[in-house]
Amino acid sequence: MKKKSVDDILAELQQAIDDATETDSQRWRQKLAGAPLAVCDNAVRTPANVAEALETIVKNRAANKYLFSILLTCCVKKLSEPKQDVRIGQENMNKGYSNRSLDQRKVTPFLKSNGYTHCEASGLESGRNLERPHPWDLKYSTNPRGEGNRESFLGILHYIQAQKGDVKTVALYLLHCDRANRKQIQKAAVPPSESQISKIMRIFERHFSEGSGQGKSRLPVLALYAIYQRLIVEVGRYKGTVLLELERHTTADLRSASIGDIQVDIADTPFEGVEVKSEKPVTANMVRELPRKFNGRKVSRYYILSTSDPCLKAEDKATVEKAVAYVESETGTQVIVNGLIRTLWYYLRLLKDPASVLPNYQVLLETDADIRPDLKDAWNNILTSEYKTGTSE
Repeated sequence: MKKKSVDDILAELQQAIDDATETDSQRWRQKLAGAPLAVCDNAVRTPANVAEALETIVKNRAANKYLFSILLTCCVKKLSEPKQDVRIGQENMNKGYSNRSLDQRKVTPFLKSNGYTHCEASGLESGRNLERPHPWDLKYSTNPRGEGNRESFLGILHYIQAQKGDVKTVALYLLHCDRANRKQIQKAAVPPSESQISKIMRIFERHFSEGSGQGKSRLPVLALYAIYQRLIVEVGRYKGTVLLELERHTTADLRSASIGDIQVDIADTPFEGVEVKSEKPVTANMVRELPRKFNGRKVSRYYILSTSDPCLKAEDKATVEKAVAYVESETGTQVIVNGLIRTLWYYLRLLKDPASVLPNYQVLLETDADIRPDLKDAWNNILTSEYKTGTSE
């Protein structure tokens, strides 16, 4: 019998998922629910069975999606090479294999192309605490985020390897659960009314930090826009102005004729603009290209804000200041270079009551086309931990 390639195995799994009926998924779950989950050392919360363990990993995917990728890679390796102990996930270990390499070359591209949860390169590239050179057995010490994740991951691998469990059903049910969760319309939870600026900023900064994947760089823009929605109502400087709707994150300024990520107009003319640089310090070149963006239009103020800390390198300070002076003399526009976080703090202090800012942000998360489900999951998890009594509906 001809040995199946990894590509063939992944194709077969995907075909089975595409063809699966509700009866099939119920059958997979029923079989795995009949397999009690082994208890690992120092367990805190152990799911009752393998089915619940797989559901736990998928439920916690926003906190630790690398476990999803590593686990599927283990399944694929076992299906392609049944004699391999898939708990020995490094090739430099005795009788080991490279989980990272197989994931990076085959599994993650498969997950990306089929719309499943995935890391940017491989699970082990993100899951550093799984890189110690020891088998992933019930004694393995690791502390991934997500309640029950450690116990689930190690218990499932014990089922696959030590108990010679049905690895194909594990892989199918894992993919099914992820697809089912992603098909659901993931809603961004509505936050309680919050007026404390330090709490609002903590939630923003946590989301910027804990969010991951495509669309993450959009989050600071949405946070600032949520504040601008109140600024133009409350602050006298903005009387008679209009806050333009956000454009797609991928829309080029030249093509759209906008002057930045956020734009405030007065009498159909740009009045103020904001450009957010994600993890890039501000440079003189960023400033010098402003006259081209303005295209002869008179703009009162323009902000270039960076999420990088510091917002500009010490060695670039002089050239940036020179570029600012040049643009101001050429265009008459006051150019402000600053850090994004510092600006958020300042703008929040200008508001009489910032209680509407987080709800504004939640609506933007829900409606913005560039925000992926993982970012909403992270937001929901943050609100749950910040407000132990739950969020409003």
